[in-house]
Amino acid sequence: MGAVTNVRLSSEEKQLLLDVVMEQRYASELVSSEITDIETGQKSCEEERVRELNQLLLRLHKAGV
Repeated sequence: MGAVTNVRLSSEEKQLLLDVVMEQRYASELVSSEITDIETGQKSCEEERVRELNQLLLRLHKAGV
């Protein structure tokens, strides 16, 4: 995969992307992958973000997304 670049999206594009991620049921996979990357040291972030990601993952699993 190529280098990560910052892409500026409009509000409408962000909403469209979110809709696709949710409709395709990728949300849990993406959040889980992010947590794994943090836990394995591939990414770093604040402890608060890790807690928020874990809470989000629980909500997504409960919702079946």
